[in-house]
Amino acid sequence: MKKPTNSSDRAVLVGVSGGIAAYKMCDVIRRLADRGIKCRVVMTPNATRFITPLTLAALAGTQVLVDEFPPEAGAVCSSFDPLAHISLSEECEVLLIAPATANTIAKLANGIADNLLTSAALAWEGPVLIAPAMNTRMYAHSATQENLRRLKERGIYEIEPDEGWLACGETGRGRLATPERIVTEVVRALADEDGPLTGKRIVVTAGGTREYLDPIRFVSNASTGTLALMCAYQLALHGAMIELIAGPGTRQDLLVELPAQVIAVTTSEDMRRAVVDRTAGCDALLMLAAVADFAPEPVGHKIKKEEFAELTLKLKRTTDILAELADNRTFVKVGASVETEQAQERAQAKLAAKKLDAIVAVDYSAERPPFGDGTIKAGVFTGSGVELETAEREKLELAERITHLIIKLITEKEKP
Repeated sequence: MKKPTNSSDRAVLVGVSGGIAAYKMCDVIRRLADRGIKCRVVMTPNATRFITPLTLAALAGTQVLVDEFPPEAGAVCSSFDPLAHISLSEECEVLLIAPATANTIAKLANGIADNLLTSAALAWEGPVLIAPAMNTRMYAHSATQENLRRLKERGIYEIEPDEGWLACGETGRGRLATPERIVTEVVRALADEDGPLTGKRIVVTAGGTREYLDPIRFVSNASTGTLALMCAYQLALHGAMIELIAGPGTRQDLLVELPAQVIAVTTSEDMRRAVVDRTAGCDALLMLAAVADFAPEPVGHKIKKEEFAELTLKLKRTTDILAELADNRTFVKVGASVETEQAQERAQAKLAAKKLDAIVAVDYSAERPPFGDGTIKAGVFTGSGVELETAEREKLELAERITHLIIKLITEKEKP
């Protein structure tokens, strides 16, 4: 199937088999949905003994399929699709089976198709991920390991189980991989091997920086890096190799799932050094981090409140990273501006002064601050004018628009 251009049109077929870990798929499906990735869900009959189809349907936002045949022989069921095991492979790009029980793994290895999930798997031609979950002795058994070996020889990827406490009371390898690890592997599998950004290295910065007064206290801001991380996901889905430079306030729940090289920094100077180092030879820089403009001169000991009736801080300007890179025209540069007034005019002035290819102009509102989840009031501008009108929109939508702009800018730069 042709890959969609938007992540919100990307779809994963999630196969749930009958193990106690089936309940963890609620979190996996929710996380995928939060990233704009649709889930179609197929459950084995035994899986419905552990979690109801209605629960997963509510999270996926679509009907969950279980039965391969109508409820009664010869009965007409409006929700029944006799060719679902074929049509699902045309609707979805990746098949994820999690939890994959020893029974389901054995069926897959031997080409047995006795329920809708195994029938769909036998008709599947795209990437397949399996996440085993079972008792540690069952997982270590030679039959299971032989079945896994055969599946891997066919190109099926195993998201190996974790070690730890199991539902049976034993401890060992057999726990379903964490939702974070499963989502990371799904995003990797969805990434275009021949997408418009395949082979392109893009540096993305996220989160705020911390400028220390003393070894304990610091000056910072409320940035969570949410928009930057969503952009990184979209860029990765189009084949880009992502290097993410993350400040300490960057959201860990999104960061741990991102298929990218992550460089952790703390101060504005840390950020500057990392950006200068990583942009050498890159194809694009998406500078969305909220880097401090001013920093105090830190002291080497904790400032005691008893020593001062009041404390006056002396701040100095930090290095403007984008200004330092202004004359480097070897890669695409996209910056950001957050303003409480005249957001569009000031963003366009910054665009020109720092010789950027584009800028994201965020119009700050105290009633609806642009941090964390939720909507953001922003527009996008290039040297040619308005690329995206300023409006309140979901961050995922904005991230998709920024991604398509970066694709266009890189393509234009490569033209002879």
